[in-house]
Amino acid sequence: MKDLFHVVFHKDPVWEMEQFHFHDGAEILFVTGGTATFLREAEMIRAARGTVLLIPGGQLHLSVALPEGEYARHAVHFDPAAVRPFCSGATDLLEAFGETAPGVLRLGEEKTRELEQLFAACQDRPERFGADLRRDLAFLELLIRLGELSREDGRPAEDREAEQDRDFGRVSPVIRYIRENPAGNLSLEAVAEKFFYNKHYLCRIFKAAAGISVGKYIAAVRIRHAAEFLRSGSSVQESGLRAGFKNNSNFISTFHKVMDVSPGQYRLQYRQNFASAAGRAVDTGAALPYDAER
Repeated sequence: MKDLFHVVFHKDPVWEMEQFHFHDGAEILFVTGGTATFLREAEMIRAARGTVLLIPGGQLHLSVALPEGEYARHAVHFDPAAVRPFCSGATDLLEAFGETAPGVLRLGEEKTRELEQLFAACQDRPERFGADLRRDLAFLELLIRLGELSREDGRPAEDREAEQDRDFGRVSPVIRYIRENPAGNLSLEAVAEKFFYNKHYLCRIFKAAAGISVGKYIAAVRIRHAAEFLRSGSSVQESGLRAGFKNNSNFISTFHKVMDVSPGQYRLQYRQNFASAAGRAVDTGAALPYDAER
C-alpha cells in the first residue's frame, strides 16, 4: 500500500534555497529550532520555534535560515486526494489548507511540545504489528489538531505587518504585479520603470527582502503558470508562450532547473497521477485531486 504521507526532519547550521519551488501535494512545515525567513507568494514570514506553515499544492515558497542558531524543522508531504476519504461531514481534514485559513500558526511552548510528540509518532517506523496503522492514525490526529489550532488562530493584522521589514514593504507591490502579469513585459527595466525605481535600486532591495534576484522570482512565477497549462493539456510550446516565455528552449531549460524534470516529463507524470487518482475515486467514491477539479 502506498504511504499516506512522507515526513522528514532536518537540522542545518546553514540553509538557503536558491530557487522558489512548489509541490503538487500539500506540505506541513514545523520549525522547532533556529530562525528562518520564508517568502510564500507575496508574503514574508519570519519563523522561529513553534511556527507551523500550512502550504497547499501549487504555492510558491522559498526559505533562508538566519544566523541565529541551528535551523531545525519537520516537513510532511501528502496528497490531499489520499486524505479526502478520511474526512467526514463534520470534519474536513484539509480545512487548515483552505484559502480562508491563516496558513501560519505561531504556537506557545506547551502546544509546540504537543505537536513535537505527534510528529515523532508520525516518524516512528518500528517493525511491529500495527505500527503502520498507528503511524497513519498519528498523521490523521495531526491534521485534526492543526485544524483546531487554525480555527483558534486570531493573530491581529499588526503582527503580520511587523514581520515585513522596510525593504519588503517596498517590493511587495512589485511581487504582486509579477504574479498577476506573468506573460507581460517583465524586463528589469520595464518593472523598475513601472514603480518609479532605478533598476539597480530595485535589484538591491528585492534581493535584500526576498533573498533572491528579481529575475529568479519572475522565472519561478512563470514556471508555476506553465505547469498549470501543462496540467490542463496544453502542449509544451503553448504552455511556455502562455506563461510568458518567448523562447521554447529557454522555457524547457528553465522549467527543468526549477522543477527538476522537463515540461514533457511533468505533463506525462501528471497524466499518470491523474489516471491513478481517477481510478481511486471510482473505487472509493472520493473526490478527484484538487488539480483535476480546476
